[in-house]
Amino acid sequence: MINMFNFIKKRNYLSREELINSVDSNKIWSKSMTLSEIKELLEYLEIKISKYDFDIDKNFIMNSRRKELKSIIKERLLQNNNNINELVSESLFNFWEFVSDEYPGNFLLASEDLGLTIKELDTMDNEYRKKGIICSQ
Repeated sequence: MINMFNFIKKRNYLSREELINSVDSNKIWSKSMTLSEIKELLEYLEIKISKYDFDIDKNFIMNSRRKELKSIIKERLLQNNNNINELVSESLFNFWEFVSDEYPGNFLLASEDLGLTIKELDTMDNEYRKKGIICSQ
């Protein structure tokens, strides 16, 4: 008899630390990359990310800082500005801050938006961070 568990594919998740350590973050933080270097980095990240599985995580919280970063990036990239290198460099910087997300931020706004207590949000955030993987949200 064939063991059915041999056919179940193990999920391959991307750890935040692995993603962050796979590139030279100092170049991103210094905003010293050229457009071609940024393009190369984004292509690399796209290839790297495509090799992993991502699931929705009920403990993930789009905190106010992440919401702000997302909005800043979107607005900046919609600008009609002659200094495209600066726009892209700043956007990459903000994107990397979004990915790195070292701090949970202020749960007060999320508490109001989600109808959860700050304690509940803190517990959720701790559970999400403990896993150390990047979710689909």
